[in-house]
Amino acid sequence: MRKSMLIVLAVVATFIVAGCGGSSLTGKTWQLTAITEQVPAFQGVVPEADQARYTIQFNSDGTYNALADCNNMNGKYTTTGTGGMTIEPGAMTMMACPEGSMADMYVAALLSTESYAIASGALTLTTTAGGTLVFK
Repeated sequence: MRKSMLIVLAVVATFIVAGCGGSSLTGKTWQLTAITEQVPAFQGVVPEADQARYTIQFNSDGTYNALADCNNMNGKYTTTGTGGMTIEPGAMTMMACPEGSMADMYVAALLSTESYAIASGALTLTTTAGGTLVFK
């Protein structure tokens, strides 16, 4: 009886841990897959080869680290229980990225984030102007 109970508890724990892994904001480096803006109007998919150049990692201590093409940035973020989020700027390198870079648009969108949602392994940040950043 005791052995059966331990097996059941182990199976339940495995399902709980597996279920939590796909919905956690922290502990993962998120790669940008798509970006939209309302003003100026823009909608684009980030080519798979470029996704690793636009990332963000949210740390459990309320800080983040991001890569915006050829620049690194960090700062603080806060979340609410209802999906609200603010991202505050911190230090950022100021390299001139190559022509066609989405670095400036990406940074501006990050810093105007007002909410977030995680579904099906994807993170969506929504900006105050109604734009979105979608990460995998």
